[in-house]
Amino acid sequence: MKIYTITLIALLFFIINKTKAQNTLSFYNLGDYVAQTQNVSAVYLPKNDFILGLPGIGFNVNNPFKLNEFLVKNNTTNKLETNFDNLLLNTKALNQSTTHINASIFMLAFKTKKGSISLFANSKLVSNIQYTDQSVEVVVNGINDFLIKNNQLNTTGYHEIGLGITQQFLRDKLAIGLRLKYLNGIAHASLKNNASLSLVIDDANQNWNIAAENASLKTSGILNEEKKFFTENSGFGMDIGATYQVSEKWAVELNINDIGTINWSENNTNYNIKDTAGRIYSGVDLDVDGSIQDEIEGALKTVFNATKTFENFTTKLATKTYFSAKYYADEKNVFSAVFANSPIFGKSMTNYALGYNRLHKQATYGLLTSIDNQDKKIKLGGNVAVNLGVFQMYVATDNFFNTFKKVEEISQSTISLGINLTF
Repeated sequence: MKIYTITLIALLFFIINKTKAQNTLSFYNLGDYVAQTQNVSAVYLPKNDFILGLPGIGFNVNNPFKLNEFLVKNNTTNKLETNFDNLLLNTKALNQSTTHINASIFMLAFKTKKGSISLFANSKLVSNIQYTDQSVEVVVNGINDFLIKNNQLNTTGYHEIGLGITQQFLRDKLAIGLRLKYLNGIAHASLKNNASLSLVIDDANQNWNIAAENASLKTSGILNEEKKFFTENSGFGMDIGATYQVSEKWAVELNINDIGTINWSENNTNYNIKDTAGRIYSGVDLDVDGSIQDEIEGALKTVFNATKTFENFTTKLATKTYFSAKYYADEKNVFSAVFANSPIFGKSMTNYALGYNRLHKQATYGLLTSIDNQDKKIKLGGNVAVNLGVFQMYVATDNFFNTFKKVEEISQSTISLGINLTF
């Protein structure tokens, strides 16, 4: 089957991608010790003269369910099997989930007299998904009466290559950081806002009554068999930040990250179902001389008015904001309060944290407790960065207890780690 089955699969099943996220608050508190923190804070006043960053990884994953709620062991065969019925039992009426992954490919930073200059390359995945239990029920129970709405999807994978500059002013009390980024889009998928699709089956004659509104899916690179590292999908982005030393004891910082757009012009395929308040479908005659596949495909075209187009489009990056205040009790002990915000589908997803870090010349380590406006649960995390000769190792997590569980029991995880060479 071609476009029409792809349309149905995309609209009714793809939205059940199982990825809700926290911000990297503990990683943010590593600050000037680790060059890669520029991915969340544009201001960077390095502790070393020269830093070469080796590949590192940072990700935030928050699923509404655990892996072992979907993959269930069969006691007879002793093998793992998918269990959509069990998944449905653990699905809420409305589910929001997000996956943010940042792979640091390259980082080069130089200390200057009044700040720093850095070159960097990252690969990123930002996936925000909202789905209802009705969506899962369609997969579990097959075609029956359903109303699918309040589903939203925005997934983008892209590369960024850029230049970062930090400069101090006002007798070094004010530091301003700016990062300019060339963007290259790898893949994208997004549903149109307020998309809905419903089906009512008449028990008397088995006629289908179908209604659709805003049922449109934009994609780029999803069905591309030619896997290219760079594409013709290009854009521009920037991060901007500032810190101000209010007094000897107090400092404040503001960062706005990922301001920008990507123009998608290569391997675009947009799937659409025409708006209809109610279309009757009385079945398909399979007793024909032609292809059954063609007959079903033609029926889907008649009922759903499914079409595909190839227009170019533009998307915005998922912008994040960080605001923090730090209190320096003395040269080695600093306390922090951090606020982070990342709007998703028009709603403000906020995180709040209180942290403490112990500062040394070649190392820092600390603890952090955070809470977000989604699940309202208090989480405990921590971070450490230590220089061993020219090697620097760092790791940070916002949630000790979830990150280090067995893989099948993890529903949330936030961790950043990597190795640098420092001179």
